[in-house]
Amino acid sequence: MTTVDYGDRYPTTGQGRLVAIALMLSGIALLGVVTATFATWLVQHVAAAEQDQTDNLQAQLHDVQAQLDEVLRRLPAPAE
Repeated sequence: MTTVDYGDRYPTTGQGRLVAIALMLSGIALLGVVTATFATWLVQHVAAAEQDQTDNLQAQLHDVQAQLDEVLRRLPAPAE
C-alpha cells in the first residue's frame, strides 16, 4: 500500500508526492477498517455460538436436576 511498483515509476512533483501520500494513508486506513470490521464480525459470531452452547448446557443441567429430584423423591426414607 505504501509502495509504487518496483521503483521504476515514482512521483517527482510536489503535487504528485502529496497525492501519493494521500493514497498511501487512505489505503492503510481502508485496510484497518476492513480488518476491524472482520474482527468484529468474527468476535460476535464466536460469542453467539458460545451463548447458544451455554444455553443448551443450562437446559440439559435443568433436565438432569429434575430427573435427580424425581429419583430422590421415589427413594424410601432412610431408616434410623
